[in-house]
Amino acid sequence: MSGSDWQARLRAIGGRQIANAAVTVVIAVIAVFVLRQQLANVNLHEVRGAIDTVPTGNIVLSMLLVALGYLCLASYDWLAFRVVDRAVPARQVFLTGFTSYAFSNTLGFALLTGGSIRYRAYSTLGVPLSEIALVTVYSHLAFVFGAATILVLAGVLEYDQIAYAVSVPPTIPWALALIGALAIIGYFGLCALRGGRTFEYRRFSVPIPTMPVALTQWAVASIDVLAVSAALYLLVPVPLPYDFLAFAGITVAAFAIGIASHVPGGLGVIEAVLILSVPDEAKAGLFAAMLLFRVLYYVLPLAIAGALVTAEAAFSGIAHITLFGGRAGAVLRTLAPQLIGAGVFVAGALLLFSAVTPARVEHLDILRAVLPLPVLEASHLISSVAGLGLLILSRGLMRRLRVAWRMTAAMLVLAIAVSLLKGLDYVEAILLTMVLVLVVTARDSFHRRSGFAAGTFSLAWLAAIGAILVIAAWFGFFAYRHVEYRNELWWQFAWDGDAPRFLRAVIVVGAAGLLFLIWRIQAPSRPPGPACQPVTDSVRRLLDDSTDPESTVVLLGDKRLLVTPDETAFLMYQIQGSSWIALGEPVGTPEGRLEAAWAFRELVDSYGGTPVFYSLRADALPLMLDLGLTVTKFGEEARVPLAEFSLDGPKYKDFRYAIRRAERDGARFEIVPKANIESILTELKDVSDEWLADKAGGEKGFSLGYFSEDYLRNFDIAVVRVDERIVAFANILRSGAGKAEFSVDLMRHRTVSPYGTMDYLFAELMLAAKAQGYTWFDLGMAPLSGFEHHRLAPTWHKVGNFLFAHGSALYNFTGLRAYKDKFHPVWSPRYIALPGGFALPRVLMDCATLISGGPGDFVKKAIRK
Repeated sequence: MSGSDWQARLRAIGGRQIANAAVTVVIAVIAVFVLRQQLANVNLHEVRGAIDTVPTGNIVLSMLLVALGYLCLASYDWLAFRVVDRAVPARQVFLTGFTSYAFSNTLGFALLTGGSIRYRAYSTLGVPLSEIALVTVYSHLAFVFGAATILVLAGVLEYDQIAYAVSVPPTIPWALALIGALAIIGYFGLCALRGGRTFEYRRFSVPIPTMPVALTQWAVASIDVLAVSAALYLLVPVPLPYDFLAFAGITVAAFAIGIASHVPGGLGVIEAVLILSVPDEAKAGLFAAMLLFRVLYYVLPLAIAGALVTAEAAFSGIAHITLFGGRAGAVLRTLAPQLIGAGVFVAGALLLFSAVTPARVEHLDILRAVLPLPVLEASHLISSVAGLGLLILSRGLMRRLRVAWRMTAAMLVLAIAVSLLKGLDYVEAILLTMVLVLVVTARDSFHRRSGFAAGTFSLAWLAAIGAILVIAAWFGFFAYRHVEYRNELWWQFAWDGDAPRFLRAVIVVGAAGLLFLIWRIQAPSRPPGPACQPVTDSVRRLLDDSTDPESTVVLLGDKRLLVTPDETAFLMYQIQGSSWIALGEPVGTPEGRLEAAWAFRELVDSYGGTPVFYSLRADALPLMLDLGLTVTKFGEEARVPLAEFSLDGPKYKDFRYAIRRAERDGARFEIVPKANIESILTELKDVSDEWLADKAGGEKGFSLGYFSEDYLRNFDIAVVRVDERIVAFANILRSGAGKAEFSVDLMRHRTVSPYGTMDYLFAELMLAAKAQGYTWFDLGMAPLSGFEHHRLAPTWHKVGNFLFAHGSALYNFTGLRAYKDKFHPVWSPRYIALPGGFALPRVLMDCATLISGGPGDFVKKAIRK
């Protein structure tokens, strides 16, 4: 790629993504620099010796305290459900709370990773998105107030010790304690005054916990923080220069910084902050304690979560018996790809750290007697590359790729073998075997048949891998700091040549990582093939089974199509600027829709575009979150329940009057079957041309039908005649499967026609749909309507409100909403899904431009207005 291509590629990726990824890597580098400086006089033998001196009783007690901490973490969700007043079985709540924290604690991005797991789990229990979001927020809010409580106590009672330990003036711990105390008092005051009610402003509503729930949250979170701090404190085998409460305060601060860094598990960052707070004689002991603590607090809970998934997969296949019950077992099966991916990520990190540390001398002596030296050297390099490979493959597992599952299983088998051949690391081999069992047992969870694409890996994921590589490399240099480096080391091959093997591993893994990064970044800017693709027979077959009549707009032939290889689903999309806009969710079987959505996301990412799903219903939201997209409300859809529609009574009296008046003026309603459409196409075009001549701009498209004889030949047409002359028409859309929905798309009328002609047309259509047994009449969407108007509304809602109120030059948003309100519809939200950040205003403009026919039509409409 040329220099200009690289610049365009980086602009497509986005400055915000690049900045966030860079910050993660920079923080990891700073942590490494601090550790290198603070552990300058510490060697690996001291650390191993410190680990050996930790009493077994302390390790057991620490494990119990970690278990108590995770019990508290799991209970946060249960308490949050008390706030939103939703009854959910406690077993599912505690299981989801435990697995979500085991997952997010390891991979970082707690709100994102933990929130996505909660959505997958709780949505299967019928909990709506709004309540899941509140549960996620209140779950993390409880922890924040528990952590703030410990910081307040430490800042007030041990401010002098903290100030001395971290080399700051005593007023700083006091000030932070005061801020924390005011926040806690304010929260309790709000709960005391308004507990059990909701904070409301217009349509914005948030429940406020009752005082008993708030006190329980505070107590549980405080116990959690104290238990985890005590678990780490018990593992420190040397005296510390401060009391336990000061240690707990510093530990909370270190964990907060680690979480904010987005480095997986805060690896290296937490250690750097803690080691800065102790004198030289305690650094080796505290570092050793952190290594033990990471096994107990990060690796062990993730292993238990993986074991639960394995047990559920094993038992669910035996006479349909599940270990945890139907719904709880379904939750575990839903979360299996994420948990297994996290486990494989940890396995990859384990291999990398193992490759940079010295092998045990007694193990090498055994291998020396049975193996030639080249086998040892090759095994060491293969182990290093396998570690990087597992880090990369873990992302494919989270995306349920079958090819990733196969490659992971093969690589784990290889890793187990080379772990034994490079140093008889039987503990490592056992751990890898456990991961392999987990992967193999959950085989059915990985059903997507797509291959790896560059877009599988976000920059945040690349940054996480980069941070692991940086810290692993530092650990290797720390382990071999006693070795005098010289050029000859690179080419030294010997049984006791651990340092040369480490250097060669760093070069090989670094080169492989760089090639992987280049592969991720480089890609062409546009896909090959025509901008508009013909509708194939397989797409028409899928339309026949679709429950959404709006999917028939694919017959316009103005879109690109993505059809799964097995033709079980398709997705329609078009490109406007850097936005790749898919219309609705994929159409097809459940498995096919999943495959098509993932294939689209990866296709867009591989070309550096912005993936957008436009006009989604609520049942598509779990899939969008699986794709890693942010979902926001884009408008509302009007649907009339046909069972309630009747011209009798006062509710629809205006339409009763419209029918009578139209018929008095000579109007007659008729549905022309598509077999007879050819005879009226010329007259329909006359009506359409007359209608367009009275409108600003030209035909719209993409999500809206436009006049095309080939398009209209696919539908029955509803017409209104006066003296046998057609004065209005609309093409009829029906659900392909069942009789769920009845709708229309292209609606046109003459300039001179009876008063209320369109009301007459709609009323007759609804009566006809009801007579045919349909459940809903879909009036379509009112874009940018139904947004929040209060001052706390999200920025994108404010943008949407502005366009809704002032965008009449582009589209009659307000008039469309008002007209549809006449039918007394049920308004349901429609959503747009896209990557997070500040892309929404640009994406909204791209969507509007695409639907309106291009920027030239925008200008034309604005001038005519």
